[in-house]
Amino acid sequence: MAQTVNSTHTGKKGIFGNTIYTMGGNLLMNGVLQLAVYPLLNRRMGSAPLGDLLFIMGIVAILCPTAGQSLNTSRLVVRREMDVTNGDYDRMLLFFGGIGSVIALILARTSIENMAGSVFTVILIMTTIFRYYGDVEYRLSLHYRKYFIYYSVLTAGYLIGFGLYMLTDIWYLIFVTGEVMALAYVSLTGSIFRDFLKKSPYFRIAFKRGGFLLFSYLITNLTLNIDRLVLKFLIDNTAVTQYYVVSLIGKTMVLLVAPVNTIVISYLTRRKEDLNRKQFMKFAGLGLAAAAVFLVFAQIATPVFIRLFYSDLYAGVKPLITIVNISQILGLLSAYLFIVVLTFTGEKWQLILQIMHLVIISVLVMTVGGRGIQSFAIAVLIANAIRVAVVILLGMVKAGK
Repeated sequence: MAQTVNSTHTGKKGIFGNTIYTMGGNLLMNGVLQLAVYPLLNRRMGSAPLGDLLFIMGIVAILCPTAGQSLNTSRLVVRREMDVTNGDYDRMLLFFGGIGSVIALILARTSIENMAGSVFTVILIMTTIFRYYGDVEYRLSLHYRKYFIYYSVLTAGYLIGFGLYMLTDIWYLIFVTGEVMALAYVSLTGSIFRDFLKKSPYFRIAFKRGGFLLFSYLITNLTLNIDRLVLKFLIDNTAVTQYYVVSLIGKTMVLLVAPVNTIVISYLTRRKEDLNRKQFMKFAGLGLAAAAVFLVFAQIATPVFIRLFYSDLYAGVKPLITIVNISQILGLLSAYLFIVVLTFTGEKWQLILQIMHLVIISVLVMTVGGRGIQSFAIAVLIANAIRVAVVILLGMVKAGK
């Protein structure tokens, strides 16, 4: 793969432009999904069947970024130390994709109606895993304009797939069409999938390192999407749809915060000295102020969004809006604060805190959340508040005096 990096990609203007391309690609994709595809699916299918769809897509949202993004990130890091090949990672994608497909079929067995559904589920899992990995082509070469085009092609594929769904009533075609078109684009414009199974002498080392990172990503994605899994089993499909809809504004803000986190960690890691306690508290104060602004925006935008796109659900989700918005904003705040803390602590703390948060949220959800969707929302809120408190405490302890 050609990895020539032009200076325009690495200067301040290049970093800003790359941030815009990255944010723009993800906003475009999610905007089309949340403002067009899912609302139209709700109108055509109804909230209960949509809950089944969201449950399956929740499994996809846990398994596919876990495998695809972890190996994507692993390759970026490992290539600095070892001459790994495309085949090393393609083999891992096939391996973890196979495991993910089996897990998906087991978890979604009550939501998959027939053998065709099982086949489509496997195809969806495999293509989505490869798509999440595929953008490493443009991250390796810093060609973020092509990264934006990659996600634009994916988005166009979703729209074409929706047209196919209207003709066939097979909702899988919406997502599979998008994934296949994105993979076709990266195959034509890059070399990430050439020499598909060619293995290097470093395969075992890359596998171990990628596997460790995969475990960390699994915990993160499981925590982010636990609502879709738990609500289906504890309550019903309609509850899955209701919670998903009311949490959309908060979850979409992740797309805005992620590039900011990247800039923050890039700036702080250039410093020779670690942050002291006073400096950390300034960053924490900025985070709290931003969180307050986001919360006000979410409180205004969420009712408007639901009335416009999910009017049939508004009465049922109205009591949840404030609880869920506070919970989502606390989740964003903890992610930002942890990025700051990560610059002066070891990476092991990321895994420790992720495991701790997953345990806390699981215990609260299982003991409190089963009493109804509002109890579930309160349980998640408490877990996120505890996470923010723990991250701030860790920062205070680990920061210099």
